[in-house]
Amino acid sequence: MPQPPATRRITLHLPVDLADWLQGFAEISHRSVDEVIRASIEAEKARVEANWDPPRSGDQG
Repeated sequence: MPQPPATRRITLHLPVDLADWLQGFAEISHRSVDEVIRASIEAEKARVEANWDPPRSGDQG
């Protein structure tokens, strides 16, 4: 059976209204805050990677 990916815990300092909104949104969408944040970060990562064109090997700048 494959091992789950390694995880690391981080702490975020959010304004109270944003933290309350996040908790409420997670509850009404029947997900955990971790699931909501993970999905948001993964979507943003995919968007950035799709639009980021790193220099290719041999390109001169």
